[in-house]
This record gives sequence, C-alpha cells and structure tokens, in this order.
Amino acid sequence: MLPETFKGTIFLLSLVTCASMMPVEKLPPASALVALGLGFVSAVFDNIPLTALALKQGGYDWGVLAYAVGFGGSMIWFGSSAGVALSNMYPEAKSVGNWLRHGWHVALAYVVGFAVLNFTLGWEPHEAHKNLDGKRIESLAPGVAPAAH
Repeated sequence: MLPETFKGTIFLLSLVTCASMMPVEKLPPASALVALGLGFVSAVFDNIPLTALALKQGGYDWGVLAYAVGFGGSMIWFGSSAGVALSNMYPEAKSVGNWLRHGWHVALAYVVGFAVLNFTLGWEPHEAHKNLDGKRIESLAPGVAPAAH
C-alpha cells in the first residue's frame, strides 16, 4: 500500500511543481467570460497561482472566481488531490477516452452552473487587494479595517 501512496504523492507534487512554473504574469482584463475561461485553464494548471494572479490584478468578482477555479480545478482527474487519489485506486479513471465517454457531463455542469450563478447573482467586480501604499491588505472582508502591523 505504501509504494502506491508514495507514487501518487510524487505524481501530485510533480503536477503542482510544474503548474507553479506557469509562465503567466498577467491575465486578460477581468470579465465573467474570462473567469469562465480560468475555470477551464485551472482544470489543467494549478488553480492557486491563477487565483492569486486574478486577485492581485483585481476586477474579478470573488464569488464567481472561486466557483470557476474551484469547480474548474476538479474537472479533470489530475486537477485535484482527490482526483489523483481516486485515480490511483481506479486506474481506468486516467483514460481520456473514458473521461470523454463518461465524464463530459462534468464540463457541461460547470458551464450551466456558471450561467446560473451569473444569472442569479450577477457580476460584481472587486478592486485589487492593496492599499494606497501598495502593501497587501490583511482583511479582505468588506467594511473590516486591515490589521495594524
């Protein structure tokens, strides 16, 4: 059991390391369509650097962005730790052909859910998370003052 677990751990660490070297320094101007696209991108690349870049750039709706990269990051088996763990237990899950035949509804559900989210809540962009001095703000909650240093 341990060798299989170790193999999965090494694989996951390799994916995260490769994804963290993503050569992207700036995203397109924020919009609902770009956020939808980030969900598909995060299915292949690690969603943590993508989310950090989007929040640093500003102009994204946090809730929509969280849905997009969270759901999108799990669309393909290697996009999440849980997916990697399950595919190690069930190797047939790693087949692209099986995913296209039996998993196409996941991408459809992502798009439908994204549309429902935007229809019900709309797009409410937020500024970048920095104060006037360019320093990072500790608290991101609206109406809460950042912690003093």
